[in-house]
Amino acid sequence: MVKVISISAASLALLFGLGYFFTIGFVKPMSTDLSIIGQGKPVLVLAYENYSPDGGEALNLLQKVKGDYNSRLDFVVADLGTPQGFAFANLHKMFNGQAVFLKQNGEPLKVTYIPKNERELRSQLDSKLADVE
Repeated sequence: MVKVISISAASLALLFGLGYFFTIGFVKPMSTDLSIIGQGKPVLVLAYENYSPDGGEALNLLQKVKGDYNSRLDFVVADLGTPQGFAFANLHKMFNGQAVFLKQNGEPLKVTYIPKNERELRSQLDSKLADVE
């Protein structure tokens, strides 16, 4: 009986470890470090509230395209559940699911919602980057 329980526990631990590796190992979480703003690289900041469908959809779409833009653009989340994220969103009059593009010097451009489809998002990012590069 003890052997069966030990094998079951080991199997569960292995499954948990593999799940963690595949989730975190392949999808790097979006940074919440707002201090990178104004440090010489454009930044897109998403106002995000945990467990919200709007913010979650926007975050998922940004995760999809982030790898293609990492060399030219930093992606950051203003987590509305933290004092820093809430203060940033309040300063820029942002709501959950909205984003703001900031120039290399930290100057904000227009606050907007993340488009619902990847093609439109890429088009907007390319346009904004062309304006600041």
